[in-house]
Parts: sequence; C-alpha cells; structure tokens
Amino acid sequence: MTRSIVFLTDYGLGDEFVGVCHGVMARIAPDTRVIDLTHRVPRQDVLAGAVALARAARFMPSDAVFVAVVDPGVGSERRPIAVEAASGAVLVGPDNGLLSMTWVELGGAVRAAEIASDEVLLHPVSRTFHGRDVFAPAAAHLATDFPFEELGPPLPVGSLAELELATPMVTSGYIGARVVSIDGFGNVQLNVRPADLEKAGLSDPLEVGGRTIPRAATFSDVPQGQPAAIVDSQGYLALVVNRGSAAELLNLKERAAVVLS
Repeated sequence: MTRSIVFLTDYGLGDEFVGVCHGVMARIAPDTRVIDLTHRVPRQDVLAGAVALARAARFMPSDAVFVAVVDPGVGSERRPIAVEAASGAVLVGPDNGLLSMTWVELGGAVRAAEIASDEVLLHPVSRTFHGRDVFAPAAAHLATDFPFEELGPPLPVGSLAELELATPMVTSGYIGARVVSIDGFGNVQLNVRPADLEKAGLSDPLEVGGRTIPRAATFSDVPQGQPAAIVDSQGYLALVVNRGSAAELLNLKERAAVVLS
C-alpha cells in the first residue's frame, strides 16, 4: 500500500512544471494517488500557500504526504525539509514557513529532517527547480514507505521557519482586519471570526470602507449583484457579492487592510 500525495504549488498550469513533477513521482511511486490541491497560489506568495494548505489539511487522508512548493528562495541557503506531524502525515517542501500552519493543524511537528540523501535526490539537482529534483522525489519515496530517518540529517523542530496569520485589532465599535485570501469567485476572506465581531460589539449591518454591507447566512439571502458579509466554510468572515466579485466591487487585494465598524 502507498500513501496519497497532496500537491500544491504556485507553478500555474501554463508550463510543464506540474506535469514534470507528476512524472517524477509516477516513476518512483506508480501506484500512488496524487491529489492536486491547487497550482494557482499567487506567484511567490508563501503565506497564501501556507493558508491554502492548512485549510485543506483536515479533509485529506490522515497519512497523506503533503508536498508544497512556493519557493522564492530556491537555490539559496534555505533548507529542503520533511516534517512528520503528530497525525502521522508527512510534509515536504522548503523551510520558509510554507508548511508550518499545516503541521500545527495536524497536531504539531514531531520530527524533521533535511532532504539530502543521494538515494532520494534527482541528480543533477537544479538550483532553480527543486520541485522536480528534491521535493517531488522525496514525497514519492515517503509515499512508498521510505524510512524518514534516511532522508538526511535530523533537524530540531524548533529551528524550522514558521508563519502565522496576523490577528485582527479589535476595539469597541471597530475591527482592523486583513484580507487573508481571495478565491476564484472574488470572495474576500478576512482574518475575523464571529467572536471578534461580538467582542467589538458589531452586529448588522457592517460598515466597510464607507459602504454599508449587511450580514447574511448564504448567498441566496443577498440580492443579485449586491455585497454581504457571511461566515465562510472555514469559520472566517468573508465579503461576498451574489453572482459577482467582492474583490472587484470593494477594490480589495490580498493582505489589504480593512476596517469594519
């Protein structure tokens, strides 16, 4: 039996990069199922990749091998790593914080290693395509029960790079929020949970950037073309437009500051 591989990158689908990584994994582990989570993470946006991977983690097979590549530091001194989570899943990718939210979601990091074994690496190792030469082969080997301890030198878990979402600034009547992500429909997820709204004493409607936005439970509660604030499937407040794009209507981009009142 092999383990499923969950694959996330910022490569996009216009080039051969994703397909080449699939080919590398198929040569090593031909019976392994690869779940393409997304390859449309905004280019070089490590935080966006970390958020997407962590949001999906609990819906993946419990023993999955996650391989994620959003790697603006490729070829530098940043380490290629594998991390075993308390859940039994293994995460493979660059040591730039990309994996950190996911190992937290999966119960914490138990052990880590630098991927350095000649038995794992695809030689010659390119300085610019570690997805192909380091991460894809490491994930495929791990999916076929390659011993974790043979990947390379062990690393202290505490030495690994970590990322976390900024918490909103909550005061009476106001919340200073950030845009966490914008999906393909233009829905804008904020780093705000219902408890933050309660703490600030905000109910319905909300004021966002000078625009009055009602709260709603579902898209169908909102007139077509009109904005609303809903609690999304991850439990965060999202600004949406029924059959439209909240990002375009409100002129918001990822990481933008948003004041709710």
